[in-house]
Amino acid sequence: MHLGRRTYVVLFASLPLPLLSVAVTQKACAISRLSGLYLVVGVVVLLLASGCARKALVSETYDASFYEVQRTLPDTLTGEPLQFLVVGDTQASWRAEWKFYRRDNWATWWQLAVPFYQVYLLGEGLVGGINYLRQKPDHGADKRLAVRQAMQRTARDTTPQFILHTGDMASHDGRYAEHWGSFLQEYGAGEESLLHAYPFLPALGNHDEANDETYGWPNYDAIFDYPRFYVKDLPEAALFVLDSNFLVDQTGTVPDEVMEERFQTYFVGTAEEPSWLERELEKRADVPLKIIAMHHPLATLSWHERDFHKPAYGPDLLDKRQQLLQLVQEHEVNVQLSGHEHLYEHNYIPSCEAGKQHTFHTIISSGGGAIARATATDEELRVRTNRYRMQGFDIQLGSQVSDYHYTWVTLEAGVLTFDTYAVDTDAPYEAQHLDEVVVTPEKKACRY
Repeated sequence: MHLGRRTYVVLFASLPLPLLSVAVTQKACAISRLSGLYLVVGVVVLLLASGCARKALVSETYDASFYEVQRTLPDTLTGEPLQFLVVGDTQASWRAEWKFYRRDNWATWWQLAVPFYQVYLLGEGLVGGINYLRQKPDHGADKRLAVRQAMQRTARDTTPQFILHTGDMASHDGRYAEHWGSFLQEYGAGEESLLHAYPFLPALGNHDEANDETYGWPNYDAIFDYPRFYVKDLPEAALFVLDSNFLVDQTGTVPDEVMEERFQTYFVGTAEEPSWLERELEKRADVPLKIIAMHHPLATLSWHERDFHKPAYGPDLLDKRQQLLQLVQEHEVNVQLSGHEHLYEHNYIPSCEAGKQHTFHTIISSGGGAIARATATDEELRVRTNRYRMQGFDIQLGSQVSDYHYTWVTLEAGVLTFDTYAVDTDAPYEAQHLDEVVVTPEKKACRY
């Protein structure tokens, strides 16, 4: 988050004329400026005195009893029905961005209706800006709490076999021990802890900073007893969990040649040396239902579709996306569970494989508390849809909703059902059914 020149123009242009026209004496102005300066300096000193977050290892910052998540899921599960919860993007946000920086904070009728409204905004900007400098995320706790409480109620009533997190667990930056500490406190505290009462399966997100080998990856590795890539065999299904930071490097710090090597090693390899994903899919060729879970969605019509068009995020990302989508179609993967978008989306790509119809569904469950992002406009949907179709994928939008939410998954009698529930942040224990997606392995003959 950077405050640009445009922000300051909007800020000062929004000051109401009555405030600018107040006549005061030169002496009074000097006293006022001096008093204001003392106030600002006092607030800054007070806030900075409470300390800054720093890049550190959780293993050197906390006791192991606080940070170690010991309940793991067996590699193979049996019995039906199998049920689990999905949530994503539970990281904190910045007050300075959402209460000060954004243009809609200033372009509002509150400017005229409430005297000295700018003082309130400037106060939010001052406190939020200092917390940003201290690297202490300070916004959205009520949203995260509401989602957790709704999930706890569902878990209490139905008892899931595990919880899957689609990434972005650390408050904002996984290199900071305190940012993991916030997540561990929120999800690990209390009798109804979602982190300890049930096996907790993580997929790494970009905010977890696992590409950083000094702090990011060691912090994740200390907390969870799962590698970057792993598989869980379910009744008549398989769940493949992938680290999409090995595909999309949003930090732009990993050399291109390393990203190329990672892609071939883990995602799409060569005929002589298949990738980890190709080998694991081949082992389970006869499994009726296949699910992949990774933070960055391969198919998305939301904001982060643009990630694959950014050279700074890695070499040849559009080509890699195309290869991966072709791979999941060839191996008849049914569903991708993703995060990253800060909203709910269901899209699907129909195809014809070996004379049979196949549909690859993407369910983006990323409403765990990070400030919800707006849905795409009609023009944005048109542009993004055409980008996929130019690569040979007839992507279709099922649903796209800007809301806080979680997803409840049921696997029974060879049928996967994904029920997503919107959370009312004013009445957190009340969740409204938002969408249902039913996936079966049944295939029909292609229609040409």
